[in-house]
Amino acid sequence: MTLTRERPSPVAVVPPPAPAPCEVRRAGREEWIALAAEFADHNYRQCWDYAETLAARSGAAAENVVVLRGGAPLGLAAVRVKRLPGARTGIAYVTGGPLVRRRDDEFALERLDAVVAALRGEYVDRRRFVLRVAPAIGDERWNAAQRETLLAAGFRPGSHPPPYRTMMVDLGRPLAEIRSGFAKKWRNLLGNAERRGLHVTSGTRPALYDDFAPLFDELVARKAFAVDLGADFYARLQLRLPEAERLHVAIAAVDGKPAAGVVASIHGDTAVYLLGASNELGRSTNAAYLLQWHVIETASALQCRWYDLGGIDPEANPGVHRFKERMGGTDMVAPGPYELAPGRVRGAAVHAAERTFRAVAARRSGGRRAVSASA
Repeated sequence: MTLTRERPSPVAVVPPPAPAPCEVRRAGREEWIALAAEFADHNYRQCWDYAETLAARSGAAAENVVVLRGGAPLGLAAVRVKRLPGARTGIAYVTGGPLVRRRDDEFALERLDAVVAALRGEYVDRRRFVLRVAPAIGDERWNAAQRETLLAAGFRPGSHPPPYRTMMVDLGRPLAEIRSGFAKKWRNLLGNAERRGLHVTSGTRPALYDDFAPLFDELVARKAFAVDLGADFYARLQLRLPEAERLHVAIAAVDGKPAAGVVASIHGDTAVYLLGASNELGRSTNAAYLLQWHVIETASALQCRWYDLGGIDPEANPGVHRFKERMGGTDMVAPGPYELAPGRVRGAAVHAAERTFRAVAARRSGGRRAVSASA
């Protein structure tokens, strides 16, 4: 009798289940505020009230959407939607987002892939809008990851607005080390300000804008520049923001007389310098140096990782650039803007409308040069 060895039955290889499809839905204000607080890349541009206020200025609509998978939120995006009159298209603009990154998060890139794909599906494929995305700045690795993800999803660099270039001060160090990183002259002027009897009042109370607004108005009049979002805009915004999202305002005074002021946002793991101004008293006492150090101390105490100095333009504003450059930060450029159109015709129509809008805005400004609001 011949014995034969039975061959084992082949084991079926079962592929892993495909990821559940993502859902894009609108959020209510309270839900949005609670969810946004969980993300390390949360920033003032993704605050519900900022998006609503900015959209209203341009006749757009704010859509605050949550991207979910299996009922769990993957990310958020405050989207400003502007329709072209008489056309079946328009632009959907995400600035400072989408929010996908949590602190010490190893899955941020996977969430970014899914959220970008979901936003493309909703706004480009289904609703036929041009989708423009200008993500929030992060460290160099995260900036590169955002660029690669958007390019892989079919987006291409946009021509407007220009890329955001800024200085980022690393706050993940002891305060003494941060201070020693300032240029010698900057450090000396800070020391001088500390000896001049300046008193700093700070917080989130809307009433602080009563002291800041005259300082900022004097600056604008003296330098004769145009600021798109000035003290009046942020004062109105402060009244709408919930306490947890309000902007940080600090006023330096001498003998009760306001000398300088600063407005900064402190959300997620990054503080951002938004507005700053000094009068003659402030300039003679170097009050701006003391206020910048105050913001750094405040943001560090709140465990921020970075301080974004609010943009730089070495050619148009060399003096402000030198002031910020001497704070020991890293020169960085944020990813984007990137955009994706549902077709050439719709893309061309949107760009033509934007050129017309910008030309009208330039005429209204009377030819005054626009600079960073943190000048």
